[in-house]
Amino acid sequence: MGLTTNPVDAYALDVIAGRVPAGKYHRLACTRHMADRARENTPGFPYRFDWAQAERFLKFAGLMKHYKGRQFAGTSFSPTPCQVFRLGSIFGWCQVATGLRRFTTAYNEVPRKQGKSFEEAVVSVYCTFFEGEAGAEGYCIATKEKQAKIAFDAAKKLVKSSGLGGRIKINAANLHQLKSESKLEPLGSDSDTTDGLNPHFVGVDELHAFKNRGLLDVMESATGARLNPLIFQITTAGDDPVSVCGDQHDYACKILDGVLEDDASTLSFFAFIAHADEGDDPWAESTWQKANPHWGISVNPEDMRKLAAKAQKMPSAAAEFKQKRLNMWVNATAPCLSVDGWRKGQSRMDRAAFEAMLEHESCFVGVDLASKIDLCVLSLVFPPTPGRPKLCVIQRIWTPAKTLVERAHRDRAPYDVWRDQGWLIASAGTATDSARIDHRVVREELALLRTKYDIERIGFDPWHADHLVDELVSEDGFAAESVIGVPQTYQGMSSACLRMQAEILDGNIDACGCPVTAWSMSNTVGQRDGKDNLMFAKGRSRGRIDPIIAPTIGVALWIREPAPVQSVYLTRGVRTLGE
Repeated sequence: MGLTTNPVDAYALDVIAGRVPAGKYHRLACTRHMADRARENTPGFPYRFDWAQAERFLKFAGLMKHYKGRQFAGTSFSPTPCQVFRLGSIFGWCQVATGLRRFTTAYNEVPRKQGKSFEEAVVSVYCTFFEGEAGAEGYCIATKEKQAKIAFDAAKKLVKSSGLGGRIKINAANLHQLKSESKLEPLGSDSDTTDGLNPHFVGVDELHAFKNRGLLDVMESATGARLNPLIFQITTAGDDPVSVCGDQHDYACKILDGVLEDDASTLSFFAFIAHADEGDDPWAESTWQKANPHWGISVNPEDMRKLAAKAQKMPSAAAEFKQKRLNMWVNATAPCLSVDGWRKGQSRMDRAAFEAMLEHESCFVGVDLASKIDLCVLSLVFPPTPGRPKLCVIQRIWTPAKTLVERAHRDRAPYDVWRDQGWLIASAGTATDSARIDHRVVREELALLRTKYDIERIGFDPWHADHLVDELVSEDGFAAESVIGVPQTYQGMSSACLRMQAEILDGNIDACGCPVTAWSMSNTVGQRDGKDNLMFAKGRSRGRIDPIIAPTIGVALWIREPAPVQSVYLTRGVRTLGE
């Protein structure tokens, strides 16, 4: 089938071409679809788009009847072009070998008044009762069972309004199909038990209300027993980036930005976000249209004007308007480094050739020692030269081998893939704690690197680095004045953070495409003081940022030449082991 012969492709191309107003991640979802269409059934991408499968669902959806609203009650559901794109993508993409669905998790983030409840009801009824899954279990889940019943009641009303009562029995506690022995029921985190579940479908309404991942993790694990499961999440934006929904939102953004490379988890995750972009005028109707795919359909322009007029007069209402009507994370701390700028700077050279190119050049070393939960990073920063205009970075990144899988799951990052690619080093740990990086690996790596590169200075966060610093000077032969403490304060790091921010934005930093650093960069949130000094803030960032902190320490040493940061040894001398 040609690439432009179905409505899903057509919509994607209209968005990409600018014929349909759309925010950044709305466009990137369409771009991802078309890019994937171009590589169907190729090595490393065993998927194809089957319009017939998508159309089968959409024809079913078109038979469903609206059950509320003066304008729509009793009328047939007519999916909008945006819904055709999203739902057609979810149900149309399949595995080449099996025909089973590609996307087993779908994250849909849209403003209010986009028909979310009805849409989820249609998907829940179709997946549970009309996909031919014997003994299908479908669940509408929420933090409270009372809340879960709202989505479940929508499914009950849909069954009744659409004349499906003869095929699906409507009970107080569930919907039940005797022929297939399938059921759909509500489930909350406070339900009596979640043991023994075998879900084929999980509907998650208003994910932003979830306070923890407990029930979600249970359901995600339980779907593993099914061949063709779907976790369908639909929500508006939240107000807390450090939350369940914030985590999913961030993961979706990283997939759409291309920060996370293809693996089984990213390829099976559908991501769609309709929103106003940062910097858009929240009171302009063009912004409202961009953020609301159902503008003029279920979103009444006159209602938006009234809400906007009120919001402009009240700060609390303004925040509500931006979050619920424009789908903006109003209290979120946005990443402060440019993904596009970072991507522009990467040479994508062969890694060995990249490192060989820099041999015998002068460099500054930044080291970010790991706590138990962080990555341990050693960065070589090579300032630009007349023949090499970009600032180049060589990375060495360690994580404990014992906790690699656990950390990968917790951090939503493919540590195992990066390890296999050589970007991440799995360390055996210390003699007493296998979950902690043995800092001897840093010493050993520095000893090797100094034979290849001209190391000018080595920078550390002085906090908890004394022991390693002592060994570098007293045992490894580094000059005391070349081992520099770089305090993680505005005074110590602001200039370097600002320089990193500017160089990344301009595409002037080349780390040979290191995916761990790209991921870390996309996590990084800035924090400013009253004098507009900038710090990369670990406590506020959305994931590990150690692979950015370490080269920033190196940059701090470089830009302060020839007046370097004061050596820790000039104030307290070199300590020997055992002091």
